Amino acid sequence: MNTIGIICLLLSLSSIRAETVVQNETHTETGTTNYGPITMVVNNLAEIAINVSDETTGQLQSKMERTVQDITGNLEVLTTDAMAQLSDAIYETNQLLVGNPSCNPAWNLDELTANITDQLGACTFGLGSLVDSFRQEGQQSLTNVQGFVQQIAQLPSLCQLLGQSTELAPLNPLGFAGGNNCFINGMVEINKGMAQTLHNVSLLLVRTRQLSEEQVAQAQQCSDSVVQQIRQFLSDERANCEAL
Repeated sequence: MNTIGIICLLLSLSSIRAETVVQNETHTETGTTNYGPITMVVNNLAEIAINVSDETTGQLQSKMERTVQDITGNLEVLTTDAMAQLSDAIYETNQLLVGNPSCNPAWNLDELTANITDQLGACTFGLGSLVDSFRQEGQQSLTNVQGFVQQIAQLPSLCQLLGQSTELAPLNPLGFAGGNNCFINGMVEINKGMAQTLHNVSLLLVRTRQLSEEQVAQAQQCSDSVVQQIRQFLSDERANCEAL
């Protein structure tokens, strides 16, 4: 079962179990206090939901970090491979021109290297932008998930307060009534929000991987073109110098 299924199942089971306890206690207890059996079960269920939600958040963060590492790894490999393909030609040309200054008085190895780096950077710009965008969206998604975890943590206390005073109803961010059904209704609302958020995260991961593959292909094509142009330039420099 995927992460979304696990967390949603947990929250649903928590709501069902809480509802069962509430119904049973309603028939057997007429004077249950805020610290009675219902509250104990609700607190336990909330704690379980928090633990699993925290674990889910950790798993999502790990997946996002791996995705970023994969993309940045592809970016680094493209640049490194391109420079490796040019290293011999750059060395031979530099040796020839440095040994024969009259061939090209304007020759500057540092400027050439910087120029190649800039061109390769332009090739991988799309990948870099993809990483930045993914990080921002991913962090917002994690923040949203953590917000739901916080709501779960606050739900038992909120339900107690709502059950004690109707004047506190406007403070309820989830928009449900107090009383015995407060925890059940609250978990249902949190479940909906959590499920949608996790679904969005899954879509973000899939979309980013697809875009990464497209960007890598484009960057590779661009990098190959840069390598070919630089090789031709270096070859021409050597040929012109040897012809003198």
